[in-house]
Order: sequence, then structure tokens, then C-alpha cells
Amino acid sequence: MKPNQSTLKVLSIASALAFLAVLVVNALANALPLNGVTTGQLSDEIPNLFVPAGLTFSIWGVIYLLLAGYVLYAIREAWRKNGDGGGWTARDAVLFLLNAAANIGWIFAWQWRHVALSMALMLVILGTLIALELSIEQKMKKGGALSLAEPLSPGEPSAQPRPQRSSRARHLRRFFLSVPIRVYLGWISVATIANATALLVKLGWNGWGLDPRAWTVIVIAAGLAVALGFSVGQRQIAAPLVVVWAYAGIVIKRTQVDAAYSRAVWIAALVSAVIILLSFVVVRIVRPGTAGSGKAAAGQS
Repeated sequence: MKPNQSTLKVLSIASALAFLAVLVVNALANALPLNGVTTGQLSDEIPNLFVPAGLTFSIWGVIYLLLAGYVLYAIREAWRKNGDGGGWTARDAVLFLLNAAANIGWIFAWQWRHVALSMALMLVILGTLIALELSIEQKMKKGGALSLAEPLSPGEPSAQPRPQRSSRARHLRRFFLSVPIRVYLGWISVATIANATALLVKLGWNGWGLDPRAWTVIVIAAGLAVALGFSVGQRQIAAPLVVVWAYAGIVIKRTQVDAAYSRAVWIAALVSAVIILLSFVVVRIVRPGTAGSGKAAAGQS
């Protein structure tokens, strides 16, 4: 057994245990609840116009289901016969473990109302996900571990043109080692903005005298820019769709609570969601993939 494969096997088991720990702590946060208050109740203590409707947070169920698939495929990569992981490396494992630790730490910081500490931990969560996304991008390039292009046969000239062929197993492998992280990243991108907004409210920041509605529109525009970076810059769908979901939640909450007062906010969220959806179409018209391109060979998620 290769030393690096042996290490990866240990890391894969550690990642599975860390994921289970995240599930348990997040469940206890609301079941007990930790510190006598639920996560949602704490959010209501720091009211701001950027917080979406409660149903929006159901996406955590989707995220955890996808991450369960990610962990299972990570274990599969690590324990693959005569393999060294390929689509999941020791670096990915370390990043995932750091992410899990920060996730658990965030829950405790938030439940005990340490908003500044929760912000710092949220940045760690975001940073590890960005690093994992960059790793995924590299592996999806033509010839990479997560490319859908069929590997060359021994002795076959690399310059020889050949059709792209992919099996169902290869598609599933790429899906579970990329999409869960991208969905998670999309949600955390929005959550980071929300956490920062909550911190500013907690600190009593007056927004330099600017109306809270105007600041919320600016924050929504910032989230739009992030989503377009994913959809236009990276040509991916998963993360931007999560932002659309979050913005739909803002529209629902604001129209139900104070539609007239926050009209500018929910209109900005609605328009931003539409722009993100349109960007998927525009990108595929203006920048269509070609059979010979790395991203076309890899496919986009």
C-alpha cells in the first residue's frame, strides 16, 4: 500500500466522522436547543432587511444530503484499489476537516451570541470552500481527475483527435465530488453577507446615515456580483442557483412583512434573481463550449 494512499484512507474516515459531528451539533442547536435558544430565534434578535424567509433555510437539508454523498465518494476515492484518490486528495481532506471544525465552532459562537467570533469562523468556512472549489476547477480541466473525457489508452498519441466518451459512473463521480461543494459555497457566500450584516447591526453601525433599505440594496447587488462571478466567470450553475433561492426567500419575507416599506429591497432581490437566471442563457449563447475546450470536456455543474 502506498503511504499517501494509507494517509488518505485515514483522512477519509476522519472526514466522515467530522461530517457526522457537524450533523449532530447542528441538530442539537435546535433540538435542545443550545444555550436555550434556537438558531432562528437568534437571527430574529438581530433584525435586518437581508434575512430571507424561514423556509429558505430548508436548503441545509439539501446541502447535508449532498455532503453525505460527497463524503461517501471521498471514501470511495481513498479506498479505491490501486488508487491514490485521484478526484479527492489529502489537501481536499484537510480543507474539509477545517471546514467542519469551523462549522461546529460557528454554531457555538452564534448560540452564545459571540457575533464577531461567528463572523471570523464564517470566513474560515468560506475560505475553505473557495479553496475546494479551486481544486475542483483544476480537476475538471481536460485530462484532470474529474474530467468527463475518457483517459487516453497506453501508447495513444495525446494529439490524436477522439470523441469525448463518459460513463454513468464517471458522471456520478464528478457530480458528487463537485456539486455538493458548489451548492454549499453558494449558500455560504450569501450567509457570509448576512453574518456581516448582523455583526454591523449588533455593533450599532448607523450606515453613515444611509437608509437601511439603501444599504440592503447595495448588499443584494454585492451578492449578485458574486453569483455572476460563478455563472459568467466559472460557467457553473449550482452556486448561482442557491443565490437565486436565497433572494427568492428575501422577496417572500419582505412582501409578507412590510411590502410597501421595503419595496426597493424585494424588487432588487427579484431583479437580481432574474439577472442570475438570464446569465445562464447569455453565457451559453455568447460563450458556447467547444468539444476541444477544457471546460467543455469537463462539463459544468
